Amino acid sequence: MAQSLVRQFAWRRESAAAADAALLRTALLAACALSIGVAAWYGDPSGYLTADPALARLLRGMAAIKGMIALAALGAVLWRFSWPTSTVAAIVYIGGTSVLAGSTMLIWQLTSLVLAAVLFHVAALSMLVVGWRER
Repeated sequence: MAQSLVRQFAWRRESAAAADAALLRTALLAACALSIGVAAWYGDPSGYLTADPALARLLRGMAAIKGMIALAALGAVLWRFSWPTSTVAAIVYIGGTSVLAGSTMLIWQLTSLVLAAVLFHVAALSMLVVGWRER
């Protein structure tokens, strides 16, 4: 009897943790999709593409590199959500990853380049600091 109760409580705890992980992952993917959509809607690269095509290619290459970094961060955060995490860390991870994704799209759209670069680096640094300090 006691063994079955212990197994039942362990199963409930595991299923609650799995539900929390699924909720965090869903929130992460939704936030990233929303930030990419808003950044794509906001930017219009046509002026830059015709004015200086060589610079536009260079900046889009940088955006592609930043996109790979954002995808790596997304994968790392999805993996991190396999285990319980604090609320503050989850907020920083979700917010940071969505800002990485949105700022990468802004750079791809050649819009607000300085703001997008600052946001990208601040988000990356904040995620690294939280990951380093998290226990």
